[in-house]
Amino acid sequence: MRILIFIMPLLCSLSLFANEENSLKQGCANRDLISCEKLVTYYFNTNQWSNTIVLGQALCEKDVIIGCTFAGMSYLSQTKAKEGQKLLTMACDKFEPFACRSLGRLMKTAGQSSLSHLYFKRACYYGLKEICRDLSKGKSILSQSGNEFLGKIKLDCSDTKSSACSDRLNALQLCKAPLSKEDCVLLPGFLSIFFRAKLMQEEAKFQLNTLLAAEKKLKLDPKLKAYSFDLEVVMKGVPSQKLYHYVFGFNLPCSGEGTATSLELYRSSYQHMDSRSLMSIRKEFSKGKSSDCYDSQWGFEAFAVASLDPLHPEQLDIWKINQDGNLIQLKDGLPK
Repeated sequence: MRILIFIMPLLCSLSLFANEENSLKQGCANRDLISCEKLVTYYFNTNQWSNTIVLGQALCEKDVIIGCTFAGMSYLSQTKAKEGQKLLTMACDKFEPFACRSLGRLMKTAGQSSLSHLYFKRACYYGLKEICRDLSKGKSILSQSGNEFLGKIKLDCSDTKSSACSDRLNALQLCKAPLSKEDCVLLPGFLSIFFRAKLMQEEAKFQLNTLLAAEKKLKLDPKLKAYSFDLEVVMKGVPSQKLYHYVFGFNLPCSGEGTATSLELYRSSYQHMDSRSLMSIRKEFSKGKSSDCYDSQWGFEAFAVASLDPLHPEQLDIWKINQDGNLIQLKDGLPK
């Protein structure tokens, strides 16, 4: 009797798992990528390495990057390091943090401490917050020449489409002295962090231009004939995003009782951000006085603020736009 009491819940649990797997299989067979992602996660968590590899690689080919990670980690579990490292590198280069963490662990086991540190750093910058706590902020793994070269690339690539940027990147590919061979191996990882942050800055420009278009629509409305400092009013009818890196909106003194920022309006879209970054951003939007605000009949100022450097969350990247569409970067917060 006691044995039956123990076994029955176990059988029920196994039945539930089987039903879940069958349901996910059916959804994935119908080309539902979300079901496929859940199914590959299920296979990985239940140590079904062969199934994980087959489905993970299929998702990877469709540019579902988490599939590359799961397949790569499954290869490692089967002691197939070469195949695993190839897939994990592909995923890490597309900003998938768990793949970078796995590569960091792999390089640490191989005794490549500098490369291991860089992969852990990339995982941190790509969103794996718990990794950040283990990183030494002051550790330098490039030579002096490598650090100088990195600084020149960041300067030349302030405009990523410039010929100076292309020339500097081409020089890296040649890997000539005074750069060491290790510098040339490590520099692409640092540049991945830099160019990802540059790409994120495009989000600030996009959100502010979207806000500008919405404000102009309000101004042309014959019933209103004015701009607004209530973001909920401004963004009405504009689809929200699942995830934001920048908080955008108006200074709190200008909004009064209205909704000042996207952090208030789309709270769930900022759950990935750490508390220190959010604290710094809230503080930034609290600056100023009501006397500094525009008359809504004539104009407005809106801002987009983000922390792009998880090792220095107080360092903010700040952009501003006004009713004339003048877009200005007030503070450069690219990773140090």
